[in-house]
Amino acid sequence: MSSAGATTASRGRGRPVALGAISLVAAGCAESGSLVVAGATVIDGTGAPSLPNARIVVVDEHIACVGGADACETPDGADVLDAAGFWVIPGLIDTNVGVTPARPDERREVLRFLLGVTTAGVDVPEAPTRDMEEWVFPAPESTPRWVARADPGLAAVDDVLDLLPAVAAAPEPTARASRTAALTRWLEFDPEALDSAAVALASGTRLETRLVARELWGAPYRLPHGLHQLLQLPMVTLALQDRALSDRTEAEVAELDAALALVRSFVRRFHEAGGSLATGTAGTLAPGLALHEEMRALVDAGLSPEAALYAATREAANALGVGDTRGTLEPGKLGDFLIVEGDPTLDIANAQTISRVVKGGVLYDPPTLFDDLIDEPGRRLSAGRTRLYIGLATVILTVLVTWRAVDGHRRRHGRNWT
Repeated sequence: MSSAGATTASRGRGRPVALGAISLVAAGCAESGSLVVAGATVIDGTGAPSLPNARIVVVDEHIACVGGADACETPDGADVLDAAGFWVIPGLIDTNVGVTPARPDERREVLRFLLGVTTAGVDVPEAPTRDMEEWVFPAPESTPRWVARADPGLAAVDDVLDLLPAVAAAPEPTARASRTAALTRWLEFDPEALDSAAVALASGTRLETRLVARELWGAPYRLPHGLHQLLQLPMVTLALQDRALSDRTEAEVAELDAALALVRSFVRRFHEAGGSLATGTAGTLAPGLALHEEMRALVDAGLSPEAALYAATREAANALGVGDTRGTLEPGKLGDFLIVEGDPTLDIANAQTISRVVKGGVLYDPPTLFDDLIDEPGRRLSAGRTRLYIGLATVILTVLVTWRAVDGHRRRHGRNWT
């Protein structure tokens, strides 16, 4: 499985190949040891201006050169990819994927990878077992690189509340209120105190955002339109159905909205004061999609698309203590990056338009990689009876889900079935 999703350009010295016409062969880049991506606009993640018509050279898994069209030489025997009209950004990093200390589901992790997450932070025990070490550190090629979360300076946004005096003692939460306590707790604090705390904490503190997790307490999640085409496939969307919430009164909805506004204001003020924000999702939503939604949430909080991208690349790498090897596109760092169809610094949603994922100089084609998630692909050509059973089960499931949604809507509005 490690190489089935890899794609390569044609062999030859400096012979470019159109991006849409790359032959789908296994692990060819790994054989040649070098890759050249030419003609794309490079956003290197350092804060430098975008570099149009640039070249990136990867040799033995590491970036050897990033520069203009004439600045980087093509190594002998390198695979050359003509990426004119595309953008290149560093691989995305989720500082907290919410994986528990057990062997993860490889399907989910491949899904995370093909949606652009090339590095993932995981919590490990203080004394990891041998099994832990086997999957955390030498991960399969078509999954993110695992990094143990060991930086005590990385705090979740909610943690800052423990440093501030509350306006009033919090009431004992009821069973119903406990589900939203992490969000409504923000209402216990004076907005001016939160603003001052954001400025004070900006120096010397790294914050893991987790904004989407807060948003999901306040409102149902709706699968956005225009995402990567892979999200249209059943296996992916199965985990992304509209997230139903328990009945909420108008007062409760207003309270949650007010709390979310405080969280966003704090994050924005912290960033404006020079604080370092790193994207951590804590396993919210489906793998991969969660990080894209986290970047979107940062933009909604008032950050620029470019700042949101840096939070998911450079700042996230620094937060995990791996900024010397990834997070930006610079010589000596790992050749982990994404080739996308639009400029994410203009619209962060363009980070979802992934054409190729590159890890260590090996090209992975997302549609091909997704196809490899299916065990024994030949079974897709199943017998007619099997297809009939699948179809009937799908219809029944659709009817049940629709009935539940309609019934829940009626109940929330005080109407019963007649």
